[in-house]
Amino acid sequence: MVFRGFDAVRLTALAKDLDTLAGQSGRLHSDLAALLTSAQQNLPSGQRASHNADLQDLVGDVIPMPGIFGGRRRLPGSLGSELGDMQASMKRRIKQLEGLEELAERGYPVTDGSVFLDEKAPEAKKIDDALKHLQELQGKDFGTNGNRDDLEKISGELDGLTAAELDALIAKASPKDLAFYNQLLTDTDDSNWNPFDENGLPEDQRRDSFSRMLSRISPENIEKFAKAFPEVQPTITNTGAWEEGGNNQNGQTNNGIHWAPPSDPLFQNGASADDVNQRQFGDCWYVASLAGLAQKNPKFIEEGIKQNPNGTVSVRVWDKDGNHQWVTVTADLPTDQNGNPISSYGNGESWPAYYEKAFAMVYSDDGDGERGYGGIEGDDPKKSAPYLTGQEGEDLTTGGFLGIGEHEDKDLDSLREAYESGKVVTVATPNDESLDKDHPKEWGNVYHSNHAYYVRGFTDDGKVILGNPWGVSGYPPITVSQEQFNKYFGSAEAFNAP
Repeated sequence: MVFRGFDAVRLTALAKDLDTLAGQSGRLHSDLAALLTSAQQNLPSGQRASHNADLQDLVGDVIPMPGIFGGRRRLPGSLGSELGDMQASMKRRIKQLEGLEELAERGYPVTDGSVFLDEKAPEAKKIDDALKHLQELQGKDFGTNGNRDDLEKISGELDGLTAAELDALIAKASPKDLAFYNQLLTDTDDSNWNPFDENGLPEDQRRDSFSRMLSRISPENIEKFAKAFPEVQPTITNTGAWEEGGNNQNGQTNNGIHWAPPSDPLFQNGASADDVNQRQFGDCWYVASLAGLAQKNPKFIEEGIKQNPNGTVSVRVWDKDGNHQWVTVTADLPTDQNGNPISSYGNGESWPAYYEKAFAMVYSDDGDGERGYGGIEGDDPKKSAPYLTGQEGEDLTTGGFLGIGEHEDKDLDSLREAYESGKVVTVATPNDESLDKDHPKEWGNVYHSNHAYYVRGFTDDGKVILGNPWGVSGYPPITVSQEQFNKYFGSAEAFNAP
């Protein structure tokens, strides 16, 4: 029976034929160039041997130079490298097919996604050994020095598997084995036998390991993986949107929150501040910074997120210690009963939601234990910069609130100087609900107390233009004078847009 519909013997023969043709391309190039050169020499002045620009370029190129010297960039000489690359890829993939066929014969479930991977052929022994070592954790006595060294060894072994090998292991391992491995990884309490006892893996190591595995397994095994390792999905049950049925500030409500994949791509026309809509989670401080960064350096945003072949999404994040990492999250997002996203989203683009989801995986408010989407609600904009760029931000206002309705003056010139130097600038409003009714009428429902905004620009007469992270479609930017800023706004922060 031909494995997955591919005949390895015939494919191997085709690869050999391509290799032979690649070796003959140089002679074909020379013969065609000689023919065209001769024709050109015998034509009247001003006439060309061919009206095809690619063929005309061969005139005089009787002895094609190797590619390393800039030669054979045109057909048919370029076929030497192109056909060579093609047959080499075919041979690698044939070995992959043969390796997967061996796995299937030994009882390992093989998914269709693994068939098309261009990687080193899988080795059944490596999977057998990793599965054996994983199962041996069940009855192992870790001693008084804890189990961290044993877990680091297993983690390294799993990282060393190819994507097909890892996927076969996850498919073969029992849910009980995987759950027990997760229990050991997440239990970092020591046994108090000695001061050097170390158990489990630190959170950043676990997150890195989970992210690498999650990005490589097949779509068929993602649900099993997520059940075994719950840390790959940030909780939503500790949010205001869950507990109160919506966002009290912008009035958005929901019913039937659940996880569902979006229908929109990461990007349609690249990143833009106008894509950002905070929706129902109370993390304006982070979303305002994200929108400001998208405005100042959209390329940085685009380079910091990627969709993996299995549908998962990896996002570049820094932790509170400045450590850079790629956090991989599942494709599903918080959604209401009608299929509408309730987390930060875009205008037909989903990238803001995945930035927010990855951030919810990493942020923990200086280690107070609050996790998930609830852990990123209600904080200070100055704390977002290190997670978005790896660099600390700076305070632009040294003063604060003197009392209800009383504020120290905050010079807009300092905001303008930071903004025009390329920095992202965010500002916050005081926690004073009386201001929600006592503010300029032209701001409408865009202004809200206890909220964060980002600077979009300045008018010619020195007023600042502020964007609301709730989205420009329903909440257009507002223009604020120095006097208004002193009364209705408080702290201002800035950070570099790399």
